[in-house]
Amino acid sequence: MQNTDNGRITKLDGLRGLLSLIVALNHSFLVVAIPAYANVWGQNYLVFTNLQAKLQQLFMLIGNGGAAVTLFFILSGMVLGQSMRRLEFSLTGFLSFFLKRLFRLYPVYIVVILVTAIYMRMGFRYQVFLYASPWYLWWMNFSMTFKEFLNNFFFIHTYLGGVTWTLRVILIASFIMPVFYQMSRKTGRLTNLIFSLLLIFASFTVFNLNGFRDLRYLYMFYLGLIIPKFKSLFTDIPGWLINLLVFIGLLLLLMIRYISDEYFGGLVESIISWFIIGIIVYNGKIKIFGFLDQKIFLFFGKISYSLYLVHFTVLYILARLMFSWLPNLPYSGSYLPLHMALFVLSLFIATLVSLFVHHYIEIPSLRAGNIVSRKILNK
Repeated sequence: MQNTDNGRITKLDGLRGLLSLIVALNHSFLVVAIPAYANVWGQNYLVFTNLQAKLQQLFMLIGNGGAAVTLFFILSGMVLGQSMRRLEFSLTGFLSFFLKRLFRLYPVYIVVILVTAIYMRMGFRYQVFLYASPWYLWWMNFSMTFKEFLNNFFFIHTYLGGVTWTLRVILIASFIMPVFYQMSRKTGRLTNLIFSLLLIFASFTVFNLNGFRDLRYLYMFYLGLIIPKFKSLFTDIPGWLINLLVFIGLLLLLMIRYISDEYFGGLVESIISWFIIGIIVYNGKIKIFGFLDQKIFLFFGKISYSLYLVHFTVLYILARLMFSWLPNLPYSGSYLPLHMALFVLSLFIATLVSLFVHHYIEIPSLRAGNIVSRKILNK
């Protein structure tokens, strides 16, 4: 297994930090409408229209938010599985586990939706900006009533942020994971692979529910859960083969979402992500992921959850101020530098806010969850 810090795999912290930056980059480059083709990053990679469009496409490939979310889901499945090794499989054990998950996920989310709701009630008026993208204009196009606040609080709606829908998926998966864990623990590799295939098949059939796509991602969590069962596979792969596969896999990971649809692309991303996380955790001889131990990625890994939820609100408000106060900027001709400026400025502000939220909301809520858990278990 890779080097750890007090039993914690530091490269996974670095990976979380990298993924949070990728999601922030992705959203920052979606704000301004792009003339002639809104989906510039989905154009043929071999066609050169102009330098700005090609660079925008390159940044969007690097900032593949869909692939980042897939990696987050698989990583969550593995981490939840590891935590369940200490779970007491009883009524009090399950209650302890579920409450810890709620304390882990909900407090930061509550802060985000409260701040967003207050912002929308303090003179906010939805506007259609001429140079804003359809993606940007989709958000906040509703009235913030108390009922709407409750709908978002209980995840009936997920209108208050670009990533809040993923939090609902994680909550649903968290409540199902004890069943998944018991199934994976009592069965061998082949059975686990067969069950994974069944979940994948279900994601394209019975889980493909109109207006409710959350169950379509369950197989990603299960794939993460069973990674430890294949430890010997990841350990025994020759280094030269890993380097080759990682190079090919990363290219596919960056491109597949834009040359296919969301769900087929997500499946390919899941397979690649499964191998990447397994190699990071179990093949210490491979140095290709050594950069994940850099301080910058570990720093963002520490605040990744807060940053993941906070950055969209910061970006939305910042972009709204830009469209309102600077209507004469050359949006059509200079969308790339504007997107880069939005990314840098929104990331800077969101990082400062996330440090505060992490220190005063996230860490205390984690401690409170542990205290409640121990009291339930009488420990």
